[in-house]
Parts: sequence; C-alpha cells; structure tokens
Amino acid sequence: MLDLILILGITLSIAGLVGAPFMHRHQPCREDDTRADLLRQKDTLYTAIRDLEFDFQTSKVDQKDYMELRQHLEREAVHVLRLLDTLDPCTALEAALEQQIALLRQRPTEIAPVSSAGACLSCGAELQRDEPLCLSCAQEYRER
Repeated sequence: MLDLILILGITLSIAGLVGAPFMHRHQPCREDDTRADLLRQKDTLYTAIRDLEFDFQTSKVDQKDYMELRQHLEREAVHVLRLLDTLDPCTALEAALEQQIALLRQRPTEIAPVSSAGACLSCGAELQRDEPLCLSCAQEYRER
C-alpha cells in the first residue's frame, strides 16, 4: 500500500512538471492584440474598398452611393492607419528626427571668414597657394 502511494505521488509529480508549460500558455500583451485587431480592420477595409470599386465598375452601385461609401471607407482606413502608426515604436523616433531636421534647417548658416591665403570651399581647410588641390579633401581650387 505504501508503495502504491509512493508510485502515485511520483507519477503525479512528473505529470505536473511535464504538464506545467501547457497549463501556463504565453499570454500575448494587449499591444499585440490591439495591433492584430487593427491589422484585421485594415485588411477588411481594403477588401471593402476593392469590392465597392468592383461593384461600381459593374454598375451594381450608382455614382452617388459609390462616392459616399468610398469616402466613408477611406476615412475609416486612414483612422486605422494612424492608430497603427501610433503603435509603431519607429514612428515616434521618425517624428522627433523630422522636428530636429526642421529646426536645423531654420537656423542661418554661418560662413567662415576667408583667411588671407584662402580656404577650401568644400572643407574649409587652409589653402596653400602653390598646391593645385586642397590637401585635406583633394578638391581642385582656383588661384585667387
């Protein structure tokens, strides 16, 4: 009887260890669910637009209804695409980079003063009068 209880205990322990990974399935995060839902919505809207276009081409839908439905579907698709963009981590980075680039473009560029011997127009290095090329960037320059 003691042997039977011991064997039963070992069997249940092994079954628990082996079955534990199956009991605790990976739960996807809510962001993954949201993204998957938005992707499904996008696909559904694209399909609806294609179907509407086909129905219009085959004269199943008149032009007034076609225009109204098409605009409505396009507005929904744009909304879904914007929501997808907010979930993309690169979108925020790209927006920040675009802001920085815009700020840099607004700043006036400063022109370095030209020394008596002259400066290379490409790299700004000091020019030697007896050399036909800039020693820093190998750009050809004219004598002044």
